Amino acid sequence: MNNCFERLFKKEVRPVDKLDLGQKEKNKEVKDQILQAAKTLFSSRGYDGTTVRQICDEANVSLALVSYHFGGKENVFNALFEPLRHTFMNANYDIDDSLGALSSFCRNFVLYRIHEHELIDILQQEIVMNSPRLEMLKDVFLPSWEQLRTILQACLEQQTIHFDSIDVALNFIMGTLMYSLNNPFLNRTALPLTPKQIAELAVNFVLNGLQTNY
Repeated sequence: MNNCFERLFKKEVRPVDKLDLGQKEKNKEVKDQILQAAKTLFSSRGYDGTTVRQICDEANVSLALVSYHFGGKENVFNALFEPLRHTFMNANYDIDDSLGALSSFCRNFVLYRIHEHELIDILQQEIVMNSPRLEMLKDVFLPSWEQLRTILQACLEQQTIHFDSIDVALNFIMGTLMYSLNNPFLNRTALPLTPKQIAELAVNFVLNGLQTNY
């Protein structure tokens, strides 16, 4: 009798389907290939200069897979910026130490800019062109912009910097950080510097430009 109840009420546990796991891994691999190919092409050719077929050729996948995994080129473009969204939205700085927060913000931005140079190149293109896709990128870039504004406001209140306009300071700093990567067209020789060294130079440049008290 007990055995009957046990069989009746025993929760059935379905074993993990290895084929399902394998398919999920394969799908992730294909999506990553598509995203990497799109990042390379958008960076070098721009969004409008890149076709879905070119992305598929670069990723070595069939044309139908872009539609299957993303639904189209615009969704591929949007998906590219997910890591950037998480990085900027989850960054936290101690504004009680406003100068330290400013230094950390600049240093981290430059290091990320160097590490994800293609992604930032694409973002720069979209901003310069004032593209219609900027609306979907507001949550990518504006959090860091507002974060820097908050840090600069704290610096002024704590009198650790002297600057007449926060808006001018914002443009000055972000311009420095966005263009901190060596441009092969402008600089014909490679800079013999590590990313950390470049980041420290950028921090010092920004702090000196803001007439800091340190």
